[in-house]
Amino acid sequence: MIFDEKTITLKNGEVCVLRSPETKDAETMLEYLKKTAAETDYLLLYPEEVTMTIEEEVNFINHVREAPRGVMICAFMGNKLVGTTHLMAVGERYKISHRASFGIAVLKEAWHIGIGNALITEILKIAEEAGFELVELEVASPNHKAIELYKKFGFKIYGTRENGFKFKDGTYCDEYLMLKRIN
Repeated sequence: MIFDEKTITLKNGEVCVLRSPETKDAETMLEYLKKTAAETDYLLLYPEEVTMTIEEEVNFINHVREAPRGVMICAFMGNKLVGTTHLMAVGERYKISHRASFGIAVLKEAWHIGIGNALITEILKIAEEAGFELVELEVASPNHKAIELYKKFGFKIYGTRENGFKFKDGTYCDEYLMLKRIN
């Protein structure tokens, strides 16, 4: 699915463009993924695990753009990619077709200026329009700021995956399972 481009004004007065990624963004998206993975331990991968080629990223972008009930939205400040979010159907079989998974990441330099709020707002509108009834996410339990943001949008913790994250130093943290019911 392709998201209709939207321009927003952030808390700091800067302009941000929300739009679907295009194939020309593939290299930028891979660089962004490496950077966000390096800025926090709470994403699912380390920077060196970003091993996709530009061709593979182009294929991924095209797959998401063609998905009937899936979408990715990128946030650009000027020409700089500063945030992404995605919504994908958990599956198309009837018994799980009412569920969607959701993820988000924002560059550290763009935290606390409204990008996360804007991306989540748009994703939840799309989820409702696409007929999803549940939007699900997983979050590392120490990621308190993200958890509070999700709760602000009506997500609730419904379970804990013990030791869901294992870090390079051999330590673990739990992962919370959260969901939001869409009316």
